[in-house]
Amino acid sequence: MPLALHSRVIKAAALVGSGLASFTRKRRATETTILTFHGLSENVGDPDILDWTLHLPVEAFRSICALLAADYRVVSLADLIEARTRGTKLPDNAVVITFDDGYASNYELALPILKRFDLHATVFVTTGFLDGDDMLWFQRVDLALGHSLKQLIDWKINGKKLRLYLGTRELRQQSLVRLMPELKALSDTDLLGEVDRLEEALEVATPTLEDLPKAMRPLTWDMACDMALSGHVDIGGHTHTHPILARCDSMAMRAEISTCRDRIRAEIGELPATFAYPNGGTDDFTRETLLLVREAGFKAACTMINGRVDDQASLFQLPRYGSPESVWEAEATLSGAYETLKDWRQSCLKAMSII
Repeated sequence: MPLALHSRVIKAAALVGSGLASFTRKRRATETTILTFHGLSENVGDPDILDWTLHLPVEAFRSICALLAADYRVVSLADLIEARTRGTKLPDNAVVITFDDGYASNYELALPILKRFDLHATVFVTTGFLDGDDMLWFQRVDLALGHSLKQLIDWKINGKKLRLYLGTRELRQQSLVRLMPELKALSDTDLLGEVDRLEEALEVATPTLEDLPKAMRPLTWDMACDMALSGHVDIGGHTHTHPILARCDSMAMRAEISTCRDRIRAEIGELPATFAYPNGGTDDFTRETLLLVREAGFKAACTMINGRVDDQASLFQLPRYGSPESVWEAEATLSGAYETLKDWRQSCLKAMSII
């Protein structure tokens, strides 16, 4: 187990074992929590994929769903929207499950578990990915760094010089971590050009759908339709090609949102009601983005800004938490134990500064 993950598990286990999670679950019961997952995997790790944070082991997801079914009330995003629109209340300890991107594992691995525990989820799909026309750009970067035969490469980006070491799998993973923030800072058109140049410099071909490792493969539209008909899944939008919308010009931003909506309507047979901003940080969407999402007919949109949904949360800037990697982390997140501990620390620091 990586050291960082081990530390998180210990911290979460301490919050749960101390009774703080149980205490805060009751104290903060009226707040809703939205969890974000991406893909699932049958096993831990694949030598062809460097970044496994997007592919939670299926057994961990099954355990988290068992916790949700036993101690929480899983509701749909549609339930949340209706409650906010009508001014009604959701059940105490309400949780919304979401998936981003649109991986085949959402259908093959997640859906049977959702059915088993009678839980509901929203899958935000990147429609070009499902069409098979556009590989996700970050997958291309992952595979390029992972498959290149080079031992290192010197790369200039954003006025910086990066030496990316590729001698071992661990060095390739470290190089990916160093490179990703720099790529995300580029405009969308520059980003795609940079990925093209990176593949060329690393002497690897742009992957096709058939080249993708199993965990990286997209849903088919038939899978997405089956999920929508199951009664356990709603299909939402996540753009057409997964750009960071704040890095797009107005025309491209509008096209990404409207094309995504139109492809879902054409394939699923109804307009999607919800949307999720790619990357989803505070600098990854703008006021114009919010207006275009609303104008496209979406009723709500999710960010990746950590937080709980209270009465003050905007329907077009709903906070979400990233995927917990264990039951301990899930309980510490869902109960509000992390926030309570943070609030206590801030109160103590404030009191100390007054003294």
